[in-house]
Amino acid sequence: MLRPSRSLKIDLSYIPQLKSAIREKGYARQQDLADELQMSLSTLSNYLNGKPVDSLHFVEISQRLGLDWKEISGCDTSFYIERPPIESLCYQEILKPGSLIRIKAPNFMGKTALMAWIRDRAREHNYRTAYLNLNSASKMDFTNPNHFLRWFCINVTRSMELPNRIADYWDEEMSTSKVDSTDYFQEYLLVQVDTPLVLCLDEVEQVFPYPEVAPEFLGLLRYWHELARTNPIWERLRLVIAYSKEVDITLNINKSPFNVGLPIELPEFTSQQLQELGIGNWELGIEN
Repeated sequence: MLRPSRSLKIDLSYIPQLKSAIREKGYARQQDLADELQMSLSTLSNYLNGKPVDSLHFVEISQRLGLDWKEISGCDTSFYIERPPIESLCYQEILKPGSLIRIKAPNFMGKTALMAWIRDRAREHNYRTAYLNLNSASKMDFTNPNHFLRWFCINVTRSMELPNRIADYWDEEMSTSKVDSTDYFQEYLLVQVDTPLVLCLDEVEQVFPYPEVAPEFLGLLRYWHELARTNPIWERLRLVIAYSKEVDITLNINKSPFNVGLPIELPEFTSQQLQELGIGNWELGIEN
């Protein structure tokens, strides 16, 4: 049975951000990206030129480019399907100083949409928000912890629409990238105004295959979360991390962000919820 038609298109105001994402991912030709996605060139071309494409294709392309599909489509929260009591738990948690929410679910189960929902609730309280999909990093960005953390800080700054001041805080000779990153957040990003910052990190599993980078980055997130206990500045940081598979790296139990905070494991959509989304079972690869 065919599903009701649902398509999305990119808001034209986000075209510059889209072009920047394509450059950062290193796609020289549209065909290269289409081949990687196993998608027709015409579908990809429609997406890139602000024309309507199927919603699942829209989400897939956006995630591959590290873009927030909900934000760039201008899609309102009516597209989001609630799964109580998950939303109320996340809402209560994001209001807590120094909170951390970790969302685990397979792809296309609503992680990004839930993060967008959380950001919307945070904005209702005049919180600042930032979103970063780690899939937007290229392989070169994972070369070593110093390179990755520098990339991370720059792109969080860009998401917050602030000037890049990384050069003022980065000292590769006399300091470490973890210290520099912490100083950059504490002395610049977190003190812009006296309001919390909700930082949403999507597809965190992208860092797992890199044994030099993953423990340093994930340990840093845990360290920042714990700083809120002793430093009022760090109470402003509210972390939301999403990932799609089990953590397949060895982490010190005291340096892991995956055993603290509020765990959220999204269930599969019910048949009724799939109908509300306009998605048929065949589209999710589920046999009848």
